[in-house]
Amino acid sequence: MPGGRKVMSAVKIHKHRETGFLRWIQNRIFFFLMVLMILVLTLIGYMYIRNALNETSARNLALDNTCSRLEQEIIYLESEINELRRPGYIKRIAGEELGMIDARPQGDVIIIKKRK
Repeated sequence: MPGGRKVMSAVKIHKHRETGFLRWIQNRIFFFLMVLMILVLTLIGYMYIRNALNETSARNLALDNTCSRLEQEIIYLESEINELRRPGYIKRIAGEELGMIDARPQGDVIIIKKRK
């Protein structure tokens, strides 16, 4: 039996060496902390991505508003160009805003009296 005791003591020593690290890894607290860390990192990643998406959405909304405003301005400027092509509109602007008068030729009559 002395040979059997040596084998058992060697097995116990071997188990004792493994159990320190393995027991720590297999511990429920370690497992809980790992799950908690993964959960927190996932939530932080989600919030970061969500924030980036909100910023992108706000930028897209601002660009859409700017695009709509510019399209309306283009329509307004095209209507102004069409108005300026009409001679009556130009005549009205010349008279009202610039104080110009109509330059129609006038028929002047010159009377010459003969001297006797």
